[in-house]
Amino acid sequence: MFDPTHNAAVPAATGPAGAQSTDVAVRRAINWSAVVAMGLAAFAVAVALPLWNYLSLTAWFFRLRHHLRHDILRRMRVLHGSRLYHNQALKICLFWGALAFACSFVKTGGDIVQITKRFGRIAVALMPALLFLTLRPSPLPHTLYLSLIPIHKWVSRVVVLLSLLHTALYSWYFISVRIFLLKIKKPANLWGVIAMALFLLIAVTSLSGVRRYNFRLFYYVHYVSTWLTVVLLHFHARPPVSGYTALNCSILVAQIAYRLFRTTKVRITVVPVSPNLILVEFPLSGLSKKPHMPSSTIRMAPYHNHPLKRLFQQLVPLQHPYTIASLPSDDMVRLIIRRGKFQLRNNTEYLVTGAFEPKIDFIAQRSRSVNKLQDPVTFQNQTPALLASPLHYLISARRALIVTGGSAISFGLPLLRILNFNGVTVRLKWVTRDYRDLTLLNHFKNNFDGLEIYVTGSAGEEQDLQIDYIDFDQRPSQGSSSNEEFEPINSTALESATETNYGTFKSFEPSSGLTSQNQGRSNQEDEIDFTQMFSARTLKSKNSNLAEQLPQTPFAKGDIFRKPSIVVPPPEQADDMQDLPSLPGEPDPKILKIPAGVQVFFKRPNLTNHDYQWCLERECIGPSDTNDCFRLDGPAANVDDLSRVWVLAAGPPQLVQNTKRWATDGGLHFHEESFTS
Repeated sequence: MFDPTHNAAVPAATGPAGAQSTDVAVRRAINWSAVVAMGLAAFAVAVALPLWNYLSLTAWFFRLRHHLRHDILRRMRVLHGSRLYHNQALKICLFWGALAFACSFVKTGGDIVQITKRFGRIAVALMPALLFLTLRPSPLPHTLYLSLIPIHKWVSRVVVLLSLLHTALYSWYFISVRIFLLKIKKPANLWGVIAMALFLLIAVTSLSGVRRYNFRLFYYVHYVSTWLTVVLLHFHARPPVSGYTALNCSILVAQIAYRLFRTTKVRITVVPVSPNLILVEFPLSGLSKKPHMPSSTIRMAPYHNHPLKRLFQQLVPLQHPYTIASLPSDDMVRLIIRRGKFQLRNNTEYLVTGAFEPKIDFIAQRSRSVNKLQDPVTFQNQTPALLASPLHYLISARRALIVTGGSAISFGLPLLRILNFNGVTVRLKWVTRDYRDLTLLNHFKNNFDGLEIYVTGSAGEEQDLQIDYIDFDQRPSQGSSSNEEFEPINSTALESATETNYGTFKSFEPSSGLTSQNQGRSNQEDEIDFTQMFSARTLKSKNSNLAEQLPQTPFAKGDIFRKPSIVVPPPEQADDMQDLPSLPGEPDPKILKIPAGVQVFFKRPNLTNHDYQWCLERECIGPSDTNDCFRLDGPAANVDDLSRVWVLAAGPPQLVQNTKRWATDGGLHFHEESFTS
């Protein structure tokens, strides 16, 4: 990046080198273009974005958006089927690119001198908005700081592109008139060259492949280079950019101050769960800011005894984000963490920052009003016992479908318990590769009603977990195995279960024996989904007839939702796990005991029309030969009812994106949590 007012021994009318003779009006136009760019960026980030999130919660805006997405755009097959329509990154890129280049070209008359100067000036003007997007937590209402990461990425790329064009145009001219070496020796121009090199270094290390390979390198380069570029651009730019520098430094210093104020030292306990997962615990009193909402997050970093290492940690705060899997009312904070390069050691001190609230718009504390934009909640059980419970929250959702992958189950478990307790119908789909991760559930005293676990058994990393998206307009083919877990359960289905249907089966008395016929089979008596067989209004009256409907087997004795369940994986998955490391003293990994009521499927999950019908509250009321509750030509759902249906996703990017597309196409509310956006 080069000085826009450099001295050049060439005629003023020749290229960028004639900038010294630029009249006052042109210089004023350049400065105003930067001010306009900063103003538009500030309006987009601080006003338009939270306003959009706010309006999304209103009934009229939801009806409008649902009609547009679900009834109009989704029926345009060419548009809806294109990747461009569903590409959020492209939309962000086009918006910020259009804003930056419009400010760079408007009212320039094609003057290359002015355009070149504007590129550099506007790049500096966008940096306050760029840094504001990194604030944790975000001061914006109805906005989770994690949701701002994609915008931050693309604004930074636009800044790098503008800076690169600014540098390239000046360099091209200097080389063409053979004064490049003369100009590069000037300190102001040299600072610009170094700043440009740092921008490029940030861009390269920000690529997903580099981040996944060495996150520490990415973070150190990112953080140090950000500070250096702010300082270098201050000494490079002329006229001075003191106002922009002051804003940039204020944002960076505010972030440091908040981190120091909210960081404490805690001693953790590490409990091995499986070869992939560990459970980390420490007292809730160790947090400087107690969580008030379920699924809050904290950020953790090692505590160094050496003072110089501690100083470096404060200067370059590499922290690892984790979601709290315990409830806000618990005395212990519990984290579900995937084993990785950041090794957590038992009985060791760490620095913890937070907690950061999740900002889930349909849940609020009792002391606050939940979503004033919707009618008061009337379907919850407002008994004195519920109102006095610490698990009671004000919830404006009737139904919630939660999809998580890998260690992101820590996001879903507290929500599952809170929503179940408050009378919300909820389903939680957990996708994992290793069936041994299921032993995690034994460490939580939860109501696991609605939990479905999908064990893919495929090799790879957790960040590669996916969920398949199937357009819910497509009628599933007869006999399709992708949706068979949603079929109504009856005695015929139980009797015709095949040997390849592995999953959970009920614990029973030792006298019954574990025969070879039972090993590896899925006893679907323990997988009956009562929300599909009975309506909420008739559940009590029909509970007494349940035992008569079930076949007489050893599994049908007693309360089938109180005793633990046993999981036996398919032979191919069990064989694949034999070569993987096991925990010391681990029992037979081929047979696992998990809490009852949990449904386990050994396959990749799909989001299909059946899931959408469940969101529409059209699940089957008892067995049906015609399965009328899944009719695609039935009456349309009430949009006001849909406004109380939420889809949530957390975990690997592809899983979150596919879930988001499915929810968006269906015109449903969506909330996401992904640290790798």
